[in-house]
Amino acid sequence: MSQAQVHKFINQQACNEALTQELASCIMQAFTTQAKVSVILPGGSTPGGLLQLLSQEDMRWSDLQVSPTDERWVAADSEYSNSKMLAQALPQAQLLDPRLADSAEASSVAWAAVMQKHLPVAATLLGMGGDGHIASLFPGMPGLATALQLCEEPSALVGLAPDEPEVRLSLNLSMLCATQWLGLLVFGEEKWQMLERVLAHDPTTQALPIYQLLWHAPQPIHIYWAP
Repeated sequence: MSQAQVHKFINQQACNEALTQELASCIMQAFTTQAKVSVILPGGSTPGGLLQLLSQEDMRWSDLQVSPTDERWVAADSEYSNSKMLAQALPQAQLLDPRLADSAEASSVAWAAVMQKHLPVAATLLGMGGDGHIASLFPGMPGLATALQLCEEPSALVGLAPDEPEVRLSLNLSMLCATQWLGLLVFGEEKWQMLERVLAHDPTTQALPIYQLLWHAPQPIHIYWAP
């Protein structure tokens, strides 16, 4: 069954403010028992306002490792890089760039090995595309079925997007769910309509990555939504 908990807000600012406090609380709580804390955060345009607010929180930034949920296989200084976006938004934190080798395949193996040492992370926040993808797990891409199996070892893989840049690095669903808190940040009426269909068990959505997340994640998923 789905364990989704929906938090709806009148606007994006209110949503970002509430989610900032939730994430900060998760991180602070983790620091009470750990010297080093890790979180997994999304790239793209949606979390920009959230990250700006989060960067203003008073916390042990030098002991916080941030990893993106996924990365485009582009140069580190590319405008399309999620790691670059996160580094600019949270300059006080320690960024883990998934580009750890000369090839996408080797990088995915190295990234997985590093992330496995930090599990469970304190918090994982995901975004969702209009096609129902999460991280860089896209509907219909090669290897998707395995990447969505929660019985698989927490790992990373090379994914293929339907648009440029096509080659992506992504954490698998098992890795994304290896967390003490799991969230989803979504803006816009069109995406909310998709979420409603997924939560209503619409059979046309059951092959989508977002369906697998919302119906099969082993812990509650906190959906933060605003128009």
